[in-house]
Amino acid sequence: MSVKIISKHVKVTEAIREKIESKFEKLEKYINDDFDVHVKIDVKRKNQSIEATVYTKHGTIVRAEECQEDLYSAIDLLYDKLYKQLRKYKTQMIRRNRKNESIRFDNIEEYEEIDLDDDVIKRRKKFKMDKPITPEDAIVQMNLLGHQFFLFRNIETNKTSIIYKRHDGYGLIEQV
Repeated sequence: MSVKIISKHVKVTEAIREKIESKFEKLEKYINDDFDVHVKIDVKRKNQSIEATVYTKHGTIVRAEECQEDLYSAIDLLYDKLYKQLRKYKTQMIRRNRKNESIRFDNIEEYEEIDLDDDVIKRRKKFKMDKPITPEDAIVQMNLLGHQFFLFRNIETNKTSIIYKRHDGYGLIEQV
């Protein structure tokens, strides 16, 4: 496990670093393989916001964020959110009778900022689409990330697809 901490408007003390690392070490009993954690800490007025993204070697990504007046309580609440997401993921995989070797189910009860005008691209994100997945797995991954849409390579067609949330369920856009 490796933890990368990025801070904005706050100095990361050794105590903060130890608290974050000790919390995320607990995730090792829930995830089978080695994983990376990217933590972003930001201070805005009285609120301390912390965001964590967990990347497993098998491609599962889990993301959560929390905002509190006290950074230490925000870290605790962030860990609780990640744990709940792993539990939810476990339940979804069991319902679909699939197993995922990157998560230990038995133990579970980079942005590029661009400062431009309003009508232009504000943020760009690059990512790899390593292996094709099913639309159902894309929905699970989208929900783990807390996003409204998810871009993926469809295992059924081997084409780029987008799954997105609608008011009445989910939508799927496929490359022609």
